[in-house]
Amino acid sequence: MTLLLVLLVAYSLAHVGYSIAQYNPISYPYVSGDFGRAFGEMLHWRAGDALAPREILHPPLYYVLLRPLAPLPFTTVAKLLYFSQFILYALAIRWMVLAASGASRPRAVDYLLAAVLTVNFQPFLETVALHKVEGIEFVLICLAIFSFRKRRDALTGALVVLAANLKYLPGILGLYFLVKRERRVMVGMLVASVVVLAVSVVAMAGPMGGWVAVLRYPLALLADHQHEGNRPEASIEFQTLSGTVNRWLVGPEGMVRHFETQAYAAVSQPGLALAIAAVLKLGLVGLYLYAMRRRWTARARETHWPVVLCEISLTLTLIFIIAQASRVHYAVLLLPAFVSAALLLMRYPDVLGWSERILFAAAYGLTAMLIPGGLLNRLPPHHLWGAHPSFAYLWFSLPFSGYLLLGVCLLRCRSRLLRAGVVAGEQAGG
Repeated sequence: MTLLLVLLVAYSLAHVGYSIAQYNPISYPYVSGDFGRAFGEMLHWRAGDALAPREILHPPLYYVLLRPLAPLPFTTVAKLLYFSQFILYALAIRWMVLAASGASRPRAVDYLLAAVLTVNFQPFLETVALHKVEGIEFVLICLAIFSFRKRRDALTGALVVLAANLKYLPGILGLYFLVKRERRVMVGMLVASVVVLAVSVVAMAGPMGGWVAVLRYPLALLADHQHEGNRPEASIEFQTLSGTVNRWLVGPEGMVRHFETQAYAAVSQPGLALAIAAVLKLGLVGLYLYAMRRRWTARARETHWPVVLCEISLTLTLIFIIAQASRVHYAVLLLPAFVSAALLLMRYPDVLGWSERILFAAAYGLTAMLIPGGLLNRLPPHHLWGAHPSFAYLWFSLPFSGYLLLGVCLLRCRSRLLRAGVVAGEQAGG
């Protein structure tokens, strides 16, 4: 067992070391491309130029926060954000472990497990390389869960709002706190929303420009079918329920053409795809709401924290059920859920058995992409996956399948912990 652990740690160090050496803004400046677009949009806004809503990638607050960096050369900003990530991610791992371990002084093995899961998680490694806003959202989600564990409810709400105003996806946590009627969290969210709204409106190019940026952009994101991700098209990048349904309705020729050109593939029946996705979304969200119907008192939330942690983690999976489109590295937002589930599985071995472990292993393996795309593409061509196995991996929604399996795993963990009467502070099994 000791030798296996040493080999696992050695592999993890080699994995993250290789990824950092190969993909960083110093050796390979192209990794800053997506961030460069957002930085350029901020410069346009700072200069008073208007942008069409569908040209904007983020809510206004993100550009407001970037504005102090405008005088610096872009290469300096990219490196600053890249290297600052390592401090932030170390803090995030610590917050995850403190929130999930249930101990005031977690064991070294808790930190080791969290670190191994993190540095072998492909969406995390891609987020590090790209140094985009999803990494900051990941940190804020970890801090929000830790704050909720410490009963700092108003701060939890403010952190959720802050994360959602960098990119809207973490806002799904607000649904959980609304369903559970966590009033102090909702007050924190309301106050933070008013502050963010005021700052965004004032900081933009005049009051009218501010209102346009704050109000028209989210509406366009939801309703404008010209906005990237809302169009009735298919892409291997979109690992969501809608993206999966869209790929169902693309023929083999369109799939091959997409592999060869990486252009969006046309959906044969976009109306049908929209209807199928809507029905599936309503069903899954309805199942979630039914499962979450039980409200926790302040005392019960404290004593049943392992169950609450499962519920919060399950809420994060809704991001990829509800969102129309997402990039593969957005799954970094699920990393807190994976770490939480793993620590619970390790802590309660007599309650959470082999079925939960198998589900977790399958979910992590599919989501983390344990076989990197570069290795997959060394496989010989085949009629099933063609000449690009890594593209087929994404086309057949294997990462999204991992998200669903994680949801099933968390539902089972929650149910078993409830039935076993597990409370915070217990150490079940050996």
